Amino acid sequence: MSSPSEDPAEPSPLYRALAPPEPDCTLLEGAATADVVVVGAGFTGISTALHLAERGIHATVLEAKRIGWGASGRNFGQVVPYFKHDQADVLRHFGPERGERLIAAAGSAPDLVFSMIERHRIECAADRKGLIFAAHSPAGQRSLEARTQFWRERGAPVEMHSGAEAERFIGSPHYAALSLDRRGGTINPMAYVRGLASAAIARGATIHAESPVLRLERDGARWRLTLPRGEVVAGSVVLATNAYTDRGLWPGLRESIIPMRSYQNLTRPLGENLRRTILPQGQPLTDTRVLFSGVRMHPDGRLQASADGPAFSAAGKPSLAKLERRLREIFPQLGPFEWEQHWSGWVAMTYDQYPHLHELAPGLWAGLGYSGRGIALATLMGREIAARIAGDGEKDLAFPVTPLRPPAIAPIARSLVECLLAYHRLNDAWRAMR
Repeated sequence: MSSPSEDPAEPSPLYRALAPPEPDCTLLEGAATADVVVVGAGFTGISTALHLAERGIHATVLEAKRIGWGASGRNFGQVVPYFKHDQADVLRHFGPERGERLIAAAGSAPDLVFSMIERHRIECAADRKGLIFAAHSPAGQRSLEARTQFWRERGAPVEMHSGAEAERFIGSPHYAALSLDRRGGTINPMAYVRGLASAAIARGATIHAESPVLRLERDGARWRLTLPRGEVVAGSVVLATNAYTDRGLWPGLRESIIPMRSYQNLTRPLGENLRRTILPQGQPLTDTRVLFSGVRMHPDGRLQASADGPAFSAAGKPSLAKLERRLREIFPQLGPFEWEQHWSGWVAMTYDQYPHLHELAPGLWAGLGYSGRGIALATLMGREIAARIAGDGEKDLAFPVTPLRPPAIAPIARSLVECLLAYHRLNDAWRAMR
């Protein structure tokens, strides 16, 4: 696998076409200083810079490509109030006190995203009608019922629907039941990250595009970052490169994640009558299978769907035949597919499938590994990193600081994941047949 940062594929053409212009961010030349340097101009990095700026702390963001060039410009577009694992696993993994704090933080993360969109007047097609999670098997239905009950006991607007009610939301009787979480929604992720960047600049942050970091080293009590045509010295550094982390950036950081390829596909606009029958109330759909299963309708009638495909190849192609079979099973009214756009990018999976916050050295932070939940959780991570740099107390924060410990299986992780994906493909197919 080549380095994700060398990926020649471009972010979503749809998102870029509908996003406001990117803020003017020249490359860094010469010497500069900053309170904080943030490496990476995606959700984590820009959220960190904006939250620092709102506290009066000057941040300089260094981006190797352009704002939102990585996963932030390729995201499916859902704002999700959950971790990859269910609430019971969160409580087992982190313990009752920290686990409850993390569950509550993730549950309120969409509030953070949509409030920032409103406060900074970000034009990003924000639509908060909720998220549909459909049960593709009896076990999936039991899982959704447990999650729905968990959140209803906490007063959250989460509902179970079955039979005709489920069909009313999906436009299909394919799924026996669904959970509707009204806290979530959809956005244009590229427009969102560009809007955050404009807000950060307006409040005093500096962003340099086309400015890759070649070397990071300690210089007395400060950090020195060397770039092709300049350098920056700062008291603190935040590494916010996520799946696009290079091996040479910091020892072990790249090895602490597994970058995996995700694939998005977009049709031409469907006919007026047809589009009204698919997800007619405007929520996006994912189901309980492990592999990518997202479907959403855009306002202009284009259908977007995520697809399975080669997990570790930048040149891989989505499994369109498999995707089309699945879509026709759900929506048999669909005719021949006219795919107009395809894009793909890298998702950072951690070995435990939870986001990780590390203090790699005094004044050197890293937040990464959202495992497909990047919009809400990365925005939240940026706020938390900014709070730690500003000196907030532990009791006010959700993400624990964990040591960087790449697991012993890292050298064979790709082979293990390939086997695991093959298992999940078979298991998802078997559960669906049952």
